[in-house]
Amino acid sequence: MKSEIYEKLNNIENLEERLIFKKILSGLFTSLEEYTENRFNELEERVFNEVEDIKGKYNVFCTIAKREDLDPTNEFLYPILQEDVEENIYDISEILESLKEKQPISMFKIFLKCDYLMVKDILDNKKTFKGIIETNKKTYEAYFSLKENREYIKKTNDLYKMFINNNIPWTTINNPYIYKMANVVLMKCEEDIGTDEEINKISIDFEEYDKYVQYSMVPLWNIKEVSLKSLGFPMPCDDKVNYEHMVSIEKEGKNHGYLVNYEGVNIQYIRFMKDSLVICSSEEEGKKWSVYKVISKNDLSIDIYDYELMSNEADSSFIGKLSLNNKCNVKTMAELERVISSFKVYKYLEFKHLELKEKEEDKFNCKNEIKNSETYSMNEFIIDEIRDGHIRKILILYFKAKDTNYYLNRDILSFLISEIQLFYPEYHCEGRLI
Repeated sequence: MKSEIYEKLNNIENLEERLIFKKILSGLFTSLEEYTENRFNELEERVFNEVEDIKGKYNVFCTIAKREDLDPTNEFLYPILQEDVEENIYDISEILESLKEKQPISMFKIFLKCDYLMVKDILDNKKTFKGIIETNKKTYEAYFSLKENREYIKKTNDLYKMFINNNIPWTTINNPYIYKMANVVLMKCEEDIGTDEEINKISIDFEEYDKYVQYSMVPLWNIKEVSLKSLGFPMPCDDKVNYEHMVSIEKEGKNHGYLVNYEGVNIQYIRFMKDSLVICSSEEEGKKWSVYKVISKNDLSIDIYDYELMSNEADSSFIGKLSLNNKCNVKTMAELERVISSFKVYKYLEFKHLELKEKEEDKFNCKNEIKNSETYSMNEFIIDEIRDGHIRKILILYFKAKDTNYYLNRDILSFLISEIQLFYPEYHCEGRLI
């Protein structure tokens, strides 16, 4: 069309008239082009926004901080276990009872700031360390060991159940810090501690591992438990058995994610509205509901953390949102690379290649895990749901670390592999650094 008009203009013999017509038509085409482009961009944005970014409201951010450095005014991150905020209090009677029955007892928790393989080696070694227990009367020689802490993994498991109950798509939680937490266990004491004594201090020589040990560390995440009350009177449902309870989230903030705790309550379903939650339950009276609030990250926040803020946040793309809503995985190399590179933590690693190998039974342990694997599952609590016992092949993904000395490299790799495992349940997925 444009070339035809240009050809006709050139046929005008009067140069002055030709110039006038050219200026008029040039302005017209410029305005038309700008209008068309703006309308197209508006249409594209509208289509993009039509596919709701549910996942974005439920990004989980995690870090770890020293107990004395916790900021009570921080409205983004909260302790995963509230008891971590309190100083360690030792129950002498409980300790004496355990020592009498020769049963190990957990004294406190430590954070092992080192690579996953080193953490694994320390915990698998089951080495006994010498230490002293100082009371208000005497000093005692004692022996301790380290044991894997499972409390935070259990909380992640509870969170997974809430995601499923609330019909929110699950994304692997990228929390490397909780897999480096260990319990310091008292094995024995050379002398009997008096029942009237109080423990003031415990000192342990962790020998070659001492440089990795961090004390009084508190794992944090952007999840806060809140209690929200029903508005007005519950409305009877059509089944004449259940009632719909309206719960406002306007004061808490409409931009956050919400998960209703099903535990101990008969809930049929949850419906999410723009500024409220509709809870269908057999409860006849209005009540307070236990709700987990997944707090959205404020990019304007001035909070600074000593340890890297980790997350399962992914880039928001139309293809990603469409894939999530349709729950359909395209099993191609391009789709695999898109999923891996979509996560923000991909900046620490670079995907190189993959290979498929036949499963060799002698290389698996009793838990159906690859012996001496460089990665671990961050979704171990749903392993039976995503994998059967007749898997024939192993999918090995190779990555290169941007900083080879970074102690969280294999944990970030484990997160990516755990997420890929959800996409490829027909394989046993493993990650390796090259």
